[in-house]
This record gives sequence, structure tokens and C-alpha cells, in this order.
Amino acid sequence: MQLFIAEKPSLAKAIASNIGTGKLCEGYISIHDGKVIVSWCYGHILSLCQPEDYDEKFKKWNMSDLPIIPSEWKLKITESCKKQFFVLKKLINSADEIVNAGDPDREGQLLVDEVISFVGCSKPVKRILLNALDDTSVKYALQHIRDNKEFISLRNSALARSRADWLVGMNLTRAYSQKMSDLSMGVFSFGRVQTPTMSLVVRREREIKQFKPVDHFLLKVV
Repeated sequence: MQLFIAEKPSLAKAIASNIGTGKLCEGYISIHDGKVIVSWCYGHILSLCQPEDYDEKFKKWNMSDLPIIPSEWKLKITESCKKQFFVLKKLINSADEIVNAGDPDREGQLLVDEVISFVGCSKPVKRILLNALDDTSVKYALQHIRDNKEFISLRNSALARSRADWLVGMNLTRAYSQKMSDLSMGVFSFGRVQTPTMSLVVRREREIKQFKPVDHFLLKVV
């Protein structure tokens, strides 16, 4: 059985409709009497574990515990996606070949790869790249399926991004919240993206407030 794992249901339906007449089942579409199965994720159905998932002591925020750097990164199933995860797990274990049908970017690569890896699958994995969902694009992509190993660097790029977000967010949020605890203002949230973005907003707001009008002259030439 060939198993396609799409990033989202709409992508799965587009793939299935271009393979053959399918039967909608619980969490997947069966085509050609089950010889081809198309299933889907709901974005990331796995997430990085929280500090307290590694050690109970991290439930309490202490400066002495920082920085928290996992020696082995762990994932857990997103609560709202548990049902679909176990559908995928069963299908992966029954498949002869798996096709990663995530979006053609680093996150699309990772969110399917991480499910396959989390299940402990060592079966052949292919990759289909879909930039659009029209019939012509889907049929072309189905005729040009590649080996998933070609996209290891894309997956690693997404892994680096997610782990960097975790390290910056978890450690700096805890550190600054502890430093500012005397102000009784609660949690100071920090993030790899949100903090520089907030800095841009603050900088611009200061420029507006400190603006001083000056005379200027417009040159007119005849």
C-alpha cells in the first residue's frame, strides 16, 4: 500500500481526486481498493516538549536552572490532534511506501517527516512537491515524485528554526520574568521573532513622539 501524508485535508483531497475515485474513511481517503491511501495532518500535530516535560523541577522558574538546553529533543502529540495522529500511525505501520505531501517549504517538510520519525518508521519515503492545487499542477507533481532523502537539509533547516525559537523563548522569558519580578507585572514574554518586531514598533513610536518640526524649502526651477 502506498500512503500519501498531506499537510492538510484540502491538499489531501486534491491529491486523491487526481489519483482515482476514492472512498472517504475516518481520517483518510482509500483509493483503488486500499492500494493507495491519502491521509493528512493538521499542520504540526507534534510539538516540542515543555521544560517541565523533561524534569519536574522546571515547573518552578528559577534563575539557577537557566539556561535550559535539552540534551535530547523530545516531541509530544498535540492534544487536539491525538485522534488523527493514531490514524496516521496505524496507516504508516501498514504501508509499503510513504509519500511526504507536505507543503513545498521547510515547515511542510518537517511536519510530515517528524510524524514518520516519531512513529519509528524505516520504510521507503518519497516526496511530492505541490505548488498549486489545480488538476494540471497535481498531475504533474504525481508524475515527478522524488526521494525524500533529497530534502534532508530542508528538514534540518526547519528543525534549527523551531529549536532556536524554543531556546530563546523559554530561557529569556524565564530570565527576564525573574529579573522583573519586583515590578509585579507577571510574565515578560520573549521570542526570536516577536521581540525584534516589538523593538521596531517601540523605536518607531519613540521617533513619532520625539518628532520636532523644522522649516524646509521647496525648490522650483523655470
